[in-house]
Amino acid sequence: MYPAIYFLIEAAVVYGITAIVMYLSWRLGGDSVLLASSVATYLMLLTASQFLASKIMNIGYANLPAGTVTYSATVATLDVITLKYGRRLGYWVVRVAALLQLGLWAMAQLTIYAPSAPFWGLQSAYIAIVGESARIAVASVVAFFTAETLDVTLVSRILGNVFKRVGVSDPVSMTVDSLVFVPIAFLGVIPTPALLSTMLGLILGKLTLVPLTIGAVAMNRSTLKYAPLIRTA
Repeated sequence: MYPAIYFLIEAAVVYGITAIVMYLSWRLGGDSVLLASSVATYLMLLTASQFLASKIMNIGYANLPAGTVTYSATVATLDVITLKYGRRLGYWVVRVAALLQLGLWAMAQLTIYAPSAPFWGLQSAYIAIVGESARIAVASVVAFFTAETLDVTLVSRILGNVFKRVGVSDPVSMTVDSLVFVPIAFLGVIPTPALLSTMLGLILGKLTLVPLTIGAVAMNRSTLKYAPLIRTA
């Protein structure tokens, strides 16, 4: 029970900070500051997810990368960006983020294989933290790009209020993320039963966080100023 409670507390803190940052940015700085802070928060959470993913945590009913919470929280910021500023900007944020994640991986690889100073004795620890195989890196970026692009499409096209829009787009996109990532990263590397259980665990963990995504976006309804029955272009 404790691992699940810890997971939910961690998620509540991450989502709470994300929602408050966006809300205060709009209240204190207006639309332009909201845009800047939302994009910055989105990229920060995404980058943090890449590094946190090096640890696998157990939450009682699933084993998840430690970056699952921060990655799932990116959806809340992306939904706000899309609903507030339109589908086109949402797509561009995802595209730029995907390129930046590839750049981050490339820089990490160059750093790993750069000559070390004679007194540097933590090379293996550094590799364990930031190292990532090309296959996992490709799987991560492909899954991220596919799922987040789908999220932008769904949240901008579904008719209804914020609860319906986010409540449908988030579970679908997060499920697709897991369905794309796990086979690309691990098919043929781990036994099929383990692959399926890993996929199921990721899906369950992400779906657990859907109410927090809805809450974070709903908290910022006053900043969105969109008509609930009108598509966001």
